[in-house]
Amino acid sequence: MITSRQKLILKAIIEVYVRDAQPVGSKSLTLMPYLNFSSATLRYDMAQLEELGYLEKTHTSSGRVPSEKGYRYYVEHLVTRDSQVMDSFPLIDEVFAKNKIAREHAVEEAIHLLSQLTNYTAMAVGPSSNENTIKKIDFIPIGEHDAVILIVTDQGHVQHQNISIPEEINISELKEVIKTLDDLLRNRIISEASDILQAEFAKKEIESFIDYQSQLMNSFIHAFAKFAEENFYLSGVTNVFDQPEFHNVMHVKNFVDMLDRRELVKLIGNHDGLSIRFGSDLQLIPMENCTVISVPYRISDHEHGTIAVLGPTRMEYSKVIPLVEYIASNLGKLYKSKG
Repeated sequence: MITSRQKLILKAIIEVYVRDAQPVGSKSLTLMPYLNFSSATLRYDMAQLEELGYLEKTHTSSGRVPSEKGYRYYVEHLVTRDSQVMDSFPLIDEVFAKNKIAREHAVEEAIHLLSQLTNYTAMAVGPSSNENTIKKIDFIPIGEHDAVILIVTDQGHVQHQNISIPEEINISELKEVIKTLDDLLRNRIISEASDILQAEFAKKEIESFIDYQSQLMNSFIHAFAKFAEENFYLSGVTNVFDQPEFHNVMHVKNFVDMLDRRELVKLIGNHDGLSIRFGSDLQLIPMENCTVISVPYRISDHEHGTIAVLGPTRMEYSKVIPLVEYIASNLGKLYKSKG
């Protein structure tokens, strides 16, 4: 348990270290007007905070730096949102105002702006449609031996799959098969559709297409799989390389090697509300000195996305948190306005 005074001192040390990237000593703390304590008192409390694991002492300086435990306590109990961040809100509002129709473009622009405003790496995972229900399946011939299968969900998402039709297959009969599948799968959840489809393909309605059913079924399964894919956006990857923590060449190499869509989606996670995850939470060597701040945005009962910022643990939390929250809130409103 730390005292009220020690909380003030820990908050001051973290905010000075975030600003200067240099170990903080008692002398620099005495210059802060709200820390009206003697140098001896400050040194004592800093030693106590170090003993409790909230601060660490570097080998090259008499000053202290925050530990991960210190940062964690700070974001959970001490951080205050920087009111000056609100000056950036009109820029964000402008992005959403001009992209009311093209929602995906709004996400892309918002992430780009977020990376510029924070000078860190910004990411977003857009909604997966895997839990949408099927509203309609359509079959559109586009040539003598080619057609497109269209699958539309209740949320207005559409996937298409091109198929080739062998000469021996009767188009009219194929249309009837697609209509049968439309009746079968309408109002069923996308994630269940493949299993239902495979069971249906074993029935008599498809018998006349026995040589073609595997190709047709795979076309549907491939289209259903597209709904499960989440849209992913990334901006400002090189921003973090401006931070002192990334001046180590090997650290940069490890970080670049990790810049794989699947790994980054895992970093963002799937949480309710504001999530701040530190190096030990992320369990990846390139991320040991990094933090991911993420906030989900809600689209419907079955759809959600997540906005995130990736930066050094020595991050401007008071600035990043309100920016991520504001963009996530506006994205949720944008999608609902189109619902």
